[in-house]
Amino acid sequence: MIKKSTDSVAKEQRKLDLCHQLISSNNYASQDEIRREMIRAGYTRIGQSSVSRLLKSLGVTKVRNAKGIKVYTLDQRHQARPAIENPLSSMVLGVEHNTHFVLILTIAGYARAIAKVLDLQNLPGILGIVAANSSVWVSPRRDYSVLHLYKHISRLLGHGDFRE
Repeated sequence: MIKKSTDSVAKEQRKLDLCHQLISSNNYASQDEIRREMIRAGYTRIGQSSVSRLLKSLGVTKVRNAKGIKVYTLDQRHQARPAIENPLSSMVLGVEHNTHFVLILTIAGYARAIAKVLDLQNLPGILGIVAANSSVWVSPRRDYSVLHLYKHISRLLGHGDFRE
C-alpha cells in the first residue's frame, strides 16, 4: 500500500513538472490547450479539472501577451531562476513581434539586464528600448523591418524560432 501511494505522489509530481515546463515555454490561452499537450505527453486520462488543479498549485495566472491575447503564466515565485553560469538565453522566456515592435518576455526581474545587453549592442535598427519587470519592448527605426529586427534579436538571445 505504501508503494502505491509513493508511486501516486511521484506521478503527480511528474504531472506538475510537465505542466510547469509547458507553461514556462509556451503561450497557452486555454486549459484545454494545456490538457491536449499533456495527453500528447502520455497522460491520456487527464481531465480539465486536473489541469485546473495543477495550474492552481503552480500559482498560474493569465496575462496579456504582445499580441493582446490572454495567456497563462507562472507566478513569479514558481518561475525558474537562471544560475550565474547559465547563458543569457536562460533568462529569456520568449521573443514575439507584431507589425510595430518586438517584445522580449523574461523571467521576472531580468528584463532590465536583457535591455542593457541589447542597448550595448548598438544595433542600427533599434530606435528605443523600454524594460519593465519581465518584458522588454523594442521599437525599430522607421525604415527598419520589424521582422528583421525580431530575427536578429532572437538569434542574439538564443531564441531562434522564427514565427511570423
